[in-house]
Amino acid sequence: MGKLIVKVGNAYRQPLQDEIDLKVLSARSDALVRSARNIDASKEIHIDELIDHQPYIVKIFPRRHRPVAAFGIPTPGDGVVVQLYAPLDPEHVENPRFPTYGEVPEPLRAVLECSTVEEVSGCGKPLYDALTATQKAGMFNLYAKMNSVGFDEQRTVWSFVDRLYRIRADRVFADVKPGLRDLVKGAVAEERFREVSGKLHKPPDGFDACGSFKTDERYGNLQLSFFVTTSAPLSFKVDADIDDAAGLGHAFQVIRNFVTKGVTHPYDIHEILVFRQEVTLPYQLA
Repeated sequence: MGKLIVKVGNAYRQPLQDEIDLKVLSARSDALVRSARNIDASKEIHIDELIDHQPYIVKIFPRRHRPVAAFGIPTPGDGVVVQLYAPLDPEHVENPRFPTYGEVPEPLRAVLECSTVEEVSGCGKPLYDALTATQKAGMFNLYAKMNSVGFDEQRTVWSFVDRLYRIRADRVFADVKPGLRDLVKGAVAEERFREVSGKLHKPPDGFDACGSFKTDERYGNLQLSFFVTTSAPLSFKVDADIDDAAGLGHAFQVIRNFVTKGVTHPYDIHEILVFRQEVTLPYQLA
């Protein structure tokens, strides 16, 4: 008889500090083969007396993380490892830890110092302090992602941001230097960006749409939708968001019924960026 050794980790690929329920099903018949409740997910889970070479589906249901599943096929010997990783469920994030304003990365802090954001008074520290937790998370996600996409040793997408004028949980809107659009268009030939439809991104008053581009990762793509003034002087704005259309379901193998529908929560983006792209984010979830 065969054995599966189940290991469960978090987005940082560390042992999952959570309690889980576990189900093992036959992949051929969908029949329940094993089940257990209230298991410490930080420890290995050994499932014995399984039929050799028969495929099984291992499903785990954590208390504070999203349920995930993976296949395992036991073979004779010491056991086959089934590794699962579970992202935090935003509804169970108890204590998001954001940096103080003085700890905010300097390139972002410099932009906040000259930003005027709709529905928020002030700039710099008063602006930062007035943001909600999800606005801060969305802003940090976009900053980290935009700062990780570069054109050379000195220039990143973020280095072209002059100021922010709208901050949402899933996107930021910014005034940017004119050279950014040409650099992004040039990166299409290098297959670092690809041109996509921007029809869902409405231009601000006095601006026309002038191209939408997306990075080419499998998960957590950065999309930049550009707008240009309809009359002189020439200036550009960008609507920046992170697309995770395939993120949770595929990056983590979150069970289908528990995949987010509609607007993606910024904490889900946090987990995808940390897990799949090893992007350094200025805040932590707990």
